[in-house]
Amino acid sequence: MITATSNQAFFPSQPRREVSQAVRNQDKQTDPLNDTQKIPQDDSTASQQKKLEQQNQIQKLRNTDREVRSHEQAHLAAAGGISQGGATFKFILGPDGQRYAVSGEVQIDTSSVAGDSEATLQKAQQIQQAALAPSEPSAQDRSVAMAAAAMAAVARAEIMSRGVNENKATSNDQKDTNFQRVTSKINDTYTAISEINTERAASLIDLLA
Repeated sequence: MITATSNQAFFPSQPRREVSQAVRNQDKQTDPLNDTQKIPQDDSTASQQKKLEQQNQIQKLRNTDREVRSHEQAHLAAAGGISQGGATFKFILGPDGQRYAVSGEVQIDTSSVAGDSEATLQKAQQIQQAALAPSEPSAQDRSVAMAAAAMAAVARAEIMSRGVNENKATSNDQKDTNFQRVTSKINDTYTAISEINTERAASLIDLLA
């Protein structure tokens, strides 16, 4: 505490206080105005200490205000289109009459995109980036990032599942197409054979005639 430091500065130790008291008594005998002159000096010191304390408090508030605004600005920059409005802050009034931000928040849309796993995955990744954008994410920031990671995992699973089903469908379609090709070739072969036999039969008839 400043008060304790001040007292210690005025009265560093018992022996020195006794010496000071003896000197003061000696001065009182020679100059009765010394005691009355000391009071303004003490008031001036207390005023300076109070002023210094206020200056320290103002500096701390300025640092906090700068850190809070930088933190929320990092969220906003990374959030982009999923942010809902700008940052909101809570303020306190400093000794100098100025308002200083001591906390803030940025609201973002964390819902999935219905019926679109790819879009949901991209959105989840953006939510993670926005939540972890500040150099020192808060506990709430990390919680939002974890929820976004879970949403991304679900979206990836849906995409992979759909891809497997599409591959199966493509494989079946390919098999049907191959079967149709083979059947068509067989029919063409039989037709060709039939046409060849007909020509041979006609030639035999001509020879017999």
